[in-house]
Amino acid sequence: MSESYFDRIRSVYTKLNNIFFKYENEVLGALMATLSRENYLLVGPPGTAKTTLVYAISKLLNARWFYRQLTKFTDLEEILGPINIAKLLDGKVERIYANSIVESEFALLDEIFNASSAILNTLLSILNERVVYDGEKVVPVKTWTVFGASNRIPDEEELQALYDRFPLRVFTEWVSPDDTEPLIIKGWELRMDLERMEPPLATMDDVQAVNKIITQYVYEHIKDISKIISPIIANYVEHIPISNRTRVKVPMYVATYLMLHGIDIGRVELSPSLLRVGTIKVLRYLVNNKDQLSEYNSFATVHMPEDLLRLSELLSEAKALINNEVYDEARQRIRDAKELLEQIRNRWDAVMARLYADEVNEIEELLKRLEDALTENRR
Repeated sequence: MSESYFDRIRSVYTKLNNIFFKYENEVLGALMATLSRENYLLVGPPGTAKTTLVYAISKLLNARWFYRQLTKFTDLEEILGPINIAKLLDGKVERIYANSIVESEFALLDEIFNASSAILNTLLSILNERVVYDGEKVVPVKTWTVFGASNRIPDEEELQALYDRFPLRVFTEWVSPDDTEPLIIKGWELRMDLERMEPPLATMDDVQAVNKIITQYVYEHIKDISKIISPIIANYVEHIPISNRTRVKVPMYVATYLMLHGIDIGRVELSPSLLRVGTIKVLRYLVNNKDQLSEYNSFATVHMPEDLLRLSELLSEAKALINNEVYDEARQRIRDAKELLEQIRNRWDAVMARLYADEVNEIEELLKRLEDALTENRR
């Protein structure tokens, strides 16, 4: 049965990647958060499809979602629901939670760091415990994943606790001017896809089933998993700090990442090599700010498979030789690189190919540019 759960969730992942333009990191982080029952923060300027992404996930999973743009003037009633006037006339203070965050399965809180202190205090218990302290009552919250959106990272001390409750983060940007034409085309296709998106590809029952399977697997194998991934995390936090709370959750993130890339957790053993690759990939989503992404990229490059490192070195050498007009040696480096790339394709299994698809695509693009440069110089 677990295979069908996994397949349906992966169909959601595939669909989202197909309908959004250059949004792979945002999509992957959102689904990792969903499967981990984690909170997820999208940081970026307005107009980068943050709201649309959460709406699309909700439609594909047939999930109830809640949206509010927060300001200093947003009051608790807009988040938790209004006071029940009929009950109030009888001397009882009760809220109507229907259509509030309490009854939603996904919540998107836009400009979350602009909220008032009263709402921020309420959000802390929702984010951490999935409950609301409403007067003398402790109200369970049905929200499975809370998505935060912001155009800034908070530097106020009083907001740091809230920021840390969003351990998975992505920093999104407007696409480059050169990508304007494909962006417009893809944007219109997305608009039509959202209107026609029936029926859903999976359900929240699938999400909960996958979450339960992965949680149980991680719990049963935590000592073996920790032995493999802890040295990588320890090395990473020397450069980019990660809180204790977040470090404990990394095994769950790694397992969800690998599941989305085709590994049926519980049916396929998570080998040391898979765990290492998954850990390195997941660490991208645990940076504290956009500036740390360059440090992450350096870290990830150093930890790439040796074949890919050698391939990158060959192309770097070829580029330098072309710049210095040493064309014959540059051609030899490119021939060596193409031969090594073919060996990688033949040697790697389907899972490794998927896990390093982005890096291989970048290498192929660079290889083509270098070949074009040699052709130009030959003329």
